[in-house]
Amino acid sequence: MQTLPLKQLRLMLAFLLTGFILSQAYRTIGGVLSVPLKNEFQLDNETLSSIVGSFHLTFGSLQLLIGIWVDCFGIRRTILSFAPFTVIGAVLSGMATSPGMLLLGQILLGLGCAPAFLVCIVLISRNFPAQKFAPMYGVALGLGSIGLIFTSTPVAMISDAFGWRACFYVLAAGSFLSWLLIYFTVRDIDDSVDFSLSFKQKMFNAIHAVSGYKVLFKMRHTWGIFSLLFVCYAAFLTLRGLWLGPLLVERFGQSLVFAGNLALALSILSLFSPSLFGRLDPGTGNRYRFLCFVPWIMVIGFIVLAFSTSLWVSVACTIVIAIVNSCSVWQVADIRDIYPKEMQGRALALGNSAFFLGVSFMQSLSGNAHAILGINGMDVFASVFLMCAFVMTGGVVGYILLRK
Repeated sequence: MQTLPLKQLRLMLAFLLTGFILSQAYRTIGGVLSVPLKNEFQLDNETLSSIVGSFHLTFGSLQLLIGIWVDCFGIRRTILSFAPFTVIGAVLSGMATSPGMLLLGQILLGLGCAPAFLVCIVLISRNFPAQKFAPMYGVALGLGSIGLIFTSTPVAMISDAFGWRACFYVLAAGSFLSWLLIYFTVRDIDDSVDFSLSFKQKMFNAIHAVSGYKVLFKMRHTWGIFSLLFVCYAAFLTLRGLWLGPLLVERFGQSLVFAGNLALALSILSLFSPSLFGRLDPGTGNRYRFLCFVPWIMVIGFIVLAFSTSLWVSVACTIVIAIVNSCSVWQVADIRDIYPKEMQGRALALGNSAFFLGVSFMQSLSGNAHAILGINGMDVFASVFLMCAFVMTGGVVGYILLRK
C-alpha cells in the first residue's frame, strides 16, 4: 500500500483520468461524425464500421501486454510512453485524404489510448481499500463520460461550423495537454517496480509473465465473466459510438444536431449511472444473481429498437440501454474479488481486453448485419440491433452457465 497522502493520490488519479476521458472521446467520435465521414470518403456501412472498429481492435488487443507492461515498468512510464501516439493519430485522422489514412489514424489512436483506463484501475486497486474499489471504479468510469459529452452536441456543432477535421485537431491539443499534466504531476506511485533491473531483465520478466495468463484461462469462471464483459459495453458502444447518428438521421429524418443532443443526454447519464451502480453494488457473493438478470433489459431494449417506428420509443430505448450498461461496474468489481491479489492485475487487463475486443467484434459485425440478418421491408438498423441482441444473448447465457 502506498504511503502517499490520500489528497495527492486523488489528484494524480484525476490527471490520469484526463487520458481516459480523451480515449472515451476518440472511441465514440465516429457515432456523430459517421455521416460526414461516409460522405467525404464515399464509404459503405461495412467499411465505415471496420475503420471505426480498428480503434477498438488495436486497443483491446494490447490490453494483455499493457497489464504486463504496467507491472514491469510502472504506471508513469507506461502512460507517458504510449500517450504521444494519440496526438499523432488524431492529427493524422484530421489530415486524412483517403480511407487508408483514416484507418491508420484510428490504429494509432487505439495504440496511444491502450493504457489510459488500466493505469487508473491499477492505481485504485493498489492504493485504496478493497471495499472502496467498486464505488471509486464507478466514479472513474463515470468521469470518463466527459469524453462522451464532447462527442455529442459539441462535436456536432464544431463539425457544422468548421468541418469534421477540426474535431480531431481539438482532441489532439487536448491529448498533448493531458500528457504534460501527467508528466509533471504523476510521480512516486511505482514503488512496487524494481527500477534497479536492466531493460533486458524487465523484458525477460515481461515475457515470463505471459505464462501467468494460462492459469486464468484454465479457470471455468474466467470464461463466464469475460463472456459477459465481451458483450454489454460492446453493444452499448456499437449503438452510441457508431449507429446513433445514422439511425436518427436516416430512419427518423432528424438533424445531426438532434443526434448530438441525444448523444449528449446519454453521455450525461453515463456520467452518473456508474457511480449509482457502484453505490448499489450487491457485494461479494450476491452479484451473480443480479448479473444473471440485469443485462436482459439491454437485450429487450435492442429488440424494441430494431422494430420501433416511433422516434420517442427509440430515444427511450437508447436511454435505458445507456443506464443499464453501467452494470459493468459490478462485473469488474467481481474480478477484483474472486482472483487472488497476485493475479488481479492480469485479470483486470484481461477484463479490459474483453471489453474492447468485444467492441471491435460487434462494430465490425454490425457492418455485415444486414447481409446476414436482412429482413424484407426493414432497414439496415433492424438487422444491426437484432444482431446486438443475439450476440448479447450468447454472452449472458455464457455468464449464467460458466460463472456459476
